[in-house]
Amino acid sequence: ARLKSEDEPTRALSGLILKNNVKTYYASFPDAVKSYVKSECLGAIGDSSPLIRATVGILVTNIVQRGGLVNWPEVLPLLSQQLDSDDYSTCEGAFGALQKICEDSGEQLDRVELNRPLNTLIPKFLTFFKHPQSKIRSHAIACVNQFILMKTQALMVHIGPFIENLFSISSDDDKDVRKNICQSLVMLLEARLDVLTPHIHSIVEYMLLRTRDNEEVVALEACEFWLTLAEMPACKEILSNHLQTLIPVLVKGMRYSASSISALKGDADEDANVPDRAEDIKPRFPKARTHGQQHVESGAAAGGGGDDD
Repeated sequence: ARLKSEDEPTRALSGLILKNNVKTYYASFPDAVKSYVKSECLGAIGDSSPLIRATVGILVTNIVQRGGLVNWPEVLPLLSQQLDSDDYSTCEGAFGALQKICEDSGEQLDRVELNRPLNTLIPKFLTFFKHPQSKIRSHAIACVNQFILMKTQALMVHIGPFIENLFSISSDDDKDVRKNICQSLVMLLEARLDVLTPHIHSIVEYMLLRTRDNEEVVALEACEFWLTLAEMPACKEILSNHLQTLIPVLVKGMRYSASSISALKGDADEDANVPDRAEDIKPRFPKARTHGQQHVESGAAAGGGGDDD
């Protein structure tokens, strides 16, 4: 991280090599080495390079997974403090690391022996839903999303403000933000339909809009809403007044795009996964020369001898 004279790929590769060593050998690291690695990671959280920040975040979450938050008590307070930095790189790097920790070690964040860090983190995440930088907004939503299906108490007590914040940025210009909003609503549909019920028809209209989104990643995430809803007893009641609009949207989405058709044609030549036909695997044996062939060859040889005479 300190060798900023080196190019980004070299620095990132060094970080990934260290990450692999952490995953495999962290328990056998001397305490001094563990402390040094942790200190260097925290010092590089705000690196000017997005690639290096992402690599540091991967290192941080792997250390938390292998060593536990209980053995790194300063990491959460420091990352939380860095979220308030006026420096974009520092704020984004801290959020990136926190998102990875939420994804990989979410259960640790709700432990009593750690004073339930989520009780302070969830409300703080919510304040960043309207951050001027789209990457920060995307991180904030993604962090909270990790705890919807878990029905973590720290989120459940703030479920109202969470939904209000989602609605307030529902037309965000950034595709990753819109994708994460769709993901939030899909998981809320599954985990807390009761809190969505007062707004369900507006949400259906919103998901119809997102299913037609120009960004494929957003549209695909929105489609998960219909799959989830289709498995719920309330599906008929919720969709009965929307089917005339929904069905054409879904049918249109079933058409292959030009790029998809091109990709499918490319796969046609790849038959590794296609079962062989009987004639493809039928043994082949060298054919013996026929009597006619032997006679012709013998005659040719004899004729050649006559020329020599």
